[in-house]
Amino acid sequence: MAQYTLRQLEYFIAAAEAGTLTGAAQQIHLSQSALSNALVELERGLGVQLFLRHHAKGVTLTSAGEQIFVAGRQLLKQASELAEEARGLGSEVSGTLHLACFGVLAPYILPDLLAEAAARLPGLTINTSEVDLAELAEGVAGGRFELAIGYDLTADPRLEKEHLHSLNPYALFPHDHPLAERGKVSLAELKDEPMALLDLPHSRDYFADMFHSLGIQPKVRFRSTSAETCRAIVAKGLAYTLLNAKPRGAGKDEAQRVVAVDVADDAPPLDVALIKATAVRPTRRMAAVQGLVRDLQREGSIRSMFEASQ
Repeated sequence: MAQYTLRQLEYFIAAAEAGTLTGAAQQIHLSQSALSNALVELERGLGVQLFLRHHAKGVTLTSAGEQIFVAGRQLLKQASELAEEARGLGSEVSGTLHLACFGVLAPYILPDLLAEAAARLPGLTINTSEVDLAELAEGVAGGRFELAIGYDLTADPRLEKEHLHSLNPYALFPHDHPLAERGKVSLAELKDEPMALLDLPHSRDYFADMFHSLGIQPKVRFRSTSAETCRAIVAKGLAYTLLNAKPRGAGKDEAQRVVAVDVADDAPPLDVALIKATAVRPTRRMAAVQGLVRDLQREGSIRSMFEASQ
């Protein structure tokens, strides 16, 4: 069995990030000779050479060193989480959890979720990031985000998804548009209408597939990465847009300028999911937030977040 300590790994990570033993020694408040000896002991314990040492030019990682660098950072993170969980045993959940949310869903989900978390998990700090689905997936898989809430649009073996709610597509029209008075509208009726497309990764493909499955080419006049901008374009009478999450908390004037009409075709809904990395063992804080979200789903609160203003 390889013989090494977490302290040696910390020194190794510091040296790899600094690129010089002098810089690393200053950063961790250790003499350069003590740091050098610790790294030699680590290499001996692991049985591999981690650095190429360049006279007066610092150090660079070997191929083995690059692999140990990635694994070592993960191990130190897990060790920190273990210590945090041990400190928290028998007490309230504490610490910081990084939660990502698909930007389109954030206004619906985050305010109520954060309010419930503040009431039920007062010792926990939740830092949130509003991102597109591509960044969300990479952030969860890469460890940047511990949990995420977004649409379940792609199969990704790196991600574990838990269904929360389904949202059907709808068309949003200016209030004086002839189709705004309809109870439902077919996609065929929209083919000659100017469209404002929510132009986000995965979302754009979802809407395009709805039309293409019927042999229809939509007339895209405007593109935006913001659902709110698409709604504003509609409110100006310039186009219609297709969305899944209906407007919530809009001002009275805006509500009078746009009308949501359900899509009549058998279009697939978008599933809202709670997402984590498949290979990650949930920490105590992750498990607490997962439990909170599941409670809200069982209580019907997730559904009401989307339906309150519909």
